[in-house]
Amino acid sequence: MSIASIDTSTSQLWNEEPATRPDRRKIRARIGGLHCSLCTGTIEKALGRLAGVDKVAVSLTHEQALVEYDPKVVRPEELLGTLRDIGYTIHDPRKLRPFEEEERELVREGNRFVLAVALSVASIPIIADPQIGWIGFLPALVCLSLGGLVFLVLRSKSLLAATAAFGGLAVMAGGLLYLNLAGYLTTAAPWVVGALALALVFGVGRHILYMALNTLKRGIPNLHVLLEIGVFDWSAVGVVGIVHNGTH
Repeated sequence: MSIASIDTSTSQLWNEEPATRPDRRKIRARIGGLHCSLCTGTIEKALGRLAGVDKVAVSLTHEQALVEYDPKVVRPEELLGTLRDIGYTIHDPRKLRPFEEEERELVREGNRFVLAVALSVASIPIIADPQIGWIGFLPALVCLSLGGLVFLVLRSKSLLAATAAFGGLAVMAGGLLYLNLAGYLTTAAPWVVGALALALVFGVGRHILYMALNTLKRGIPNLHVLLEIGVFDWSAVGVVGIVHNGTH
């Protein structure tokens, strides 16, 4: 990427800091989307591999990055553009984010989680086999645990919403389990579960897939990459199973 082609619309999204050398520059940027120390490692590797970058320090607690670089080789716009490419958002470190903006982000993440749980809970009773002994109770335990997490997430909104969501998940799981035990889903089960998996990976979790692809292109095998490798490995196993069952 040439320096001349960098979008200058990000020119207000960093703060200048004193550099350790007179021929160097240092900027501070505020990053959104940090979840754990693996995210900080991903950012440090992605920026540290850019030509002209000398030092990178990322704070998970303050959601900020300090980058020291050679201004003759790389520009701040390119640094921030790299962060966007691997799935993070940038905020002006000189300004506090409005409470409403942070609240909307929390609501969006909460909705993603609830939808992901709903898709997961829908698939569990479809593939459950209670005839295999005591382990047959595990699907019910998993569904109850996931429902409890949804209850806790929605409890901050209202007790009514949390109770309704938990009850809805229980009714859905129970209904699908009945259909499974009654034999109504014998033929359709693999296809239904496959459709739910596709909706989860390419719908609800597409931001994780996007981050995995962009970090993989930079040769950074972080948690997102490992997660997606596991997802696609199991998806391949599922496809083989469907084809195998269809030929017998």
